[in-house]
Amino acid sequence: MKPEKLSWVTIPLLISIILSILGMLSLPFIGFFINLIFGAAMNDSSTTASDAQALGWVKLLTGSTLWVIFFFSLAWTVFQFLTYRAIQEGKGWARIAAIVIAILGLLNFPVGTALGVFMLVGAFDPAVQEYANR
Repeated sequence: MKPEKLSWVTIPLLISIILSILGMLSLPFIGFFINLIFGAAMNDSSTTASDAQALGWVKLLTGSTLWVIFFFSLAWTVFQFLTYRAIQEGKGWARIAAIVIAILGLLNFPVGTALGVFMLVGAFDPAVQEYANR
């Protein structure tokens, strides 16, 4: 039988997964607007050739950075999903992973902080600890 406070870990994990997916879906729009702004700055009549070249490099590096952010976000979301599935099955490593996710989530004020607190309360509940260590 699953403990009552297990949902204090799984529901915030699920919300965190959904927010991560929404964040990844917003990255193409961020890239579009950054390209739009840099393109307008490069085509401005007051922009010198050296400034346009520098803006071209910044535009390139910004696009590359967005791809790196996407792949890190994808890996983090997959890790959260695997933790979500494993904590439901009662795996011991998943409780530790949920604690790590919760502690890192505390830094993401205000939503991540609230989710992290709920996850920590649930993860340190004695019934959840027993369920995960069976």
